[in-house]
Amino acid sequence: MAKLFPWNSWLEMEDLKEDMQRLVEDSACSSPFAENGRRLARFRPVADVIEVEDAFFILVELPGLERDDVRLEVHGNELAVFGERQPPLNIEGAAFQVMERSYGCFSRRFELPEDIDDQAVVASMKLGLLQVRVPKCARRSVNRNIPISMDE
Repeated sequence: MAKLFPWNSWLEMEDLKEDMQRLVEDSACSSPFAENGRRLARFRPVADVIEVEDAFFILVELPGLERDDVRLEVHGNELAVFGERQPPLNIEGAAFQVMERSYGCFSRRFELPEDIDDQAVVASMKLGLLQVRVPKCARRSVNRNIPISMDE
């Protein structure tokens, strides 16, 4: 089968970078369930990053979490979301018959391509959706004409 797009080494490097970042994020906290050395699925929230003229919006799905279960930090032009999704209550003598949900610590980092105003970041959470608004710094004019006055 023919490739639709030519091979691009930079795209390969970007994929590798994302894989390495995922590896680091996933190793930040071990799974709360460990049975005979077997790890169960870890919780990794999905997110969208949306850019508008004056800000970025980061939407992170955190089903079953409360505001107090999540922490946000800004480091330079990077936003980090940390938290933990706790397993259900431990019931004496109970055993999972099916476990499809995942639990444990999570962290997501979003590197934004422009300088951001880290003092004006605001966040809200409703129905398991974290919404973060990250304003951009005011842009400086790159090109401009400078009038030359005549000295008399």
